[in-house]
Amino acid sequence: MPSVGKLGTPEEPVFIFDEGAPALYVDLITELEVDENDIVRISFGAMSKNGDGQIKAMIAARIRMPKSIARDFCRALTKMQK
Repeated sequence: MPSVGKLGTPEEPVFIFDEGAPALYVDLITELEVDENDIVRISFGAMSKNGDGQIKAMIAARIRMPKSIARDFCRALTKMQK
């Protein structure tokens, strides 16, 4: 059963549904670009080492977001560091 939360304002509530998307561990940014439509493209990888010592990274997540949301994300990360 999904869990539900709410964000936004009383005038414009946003209902959040969580159906259990897996939490992914990543330790590498493999893509960070802005396209011609101001969509930020970020891809993350998870690195590991083979038995022969070769390091590899598997793409774990690809995220696309409007530039305005990317700015909000950066501001939130900055607040976390304080």
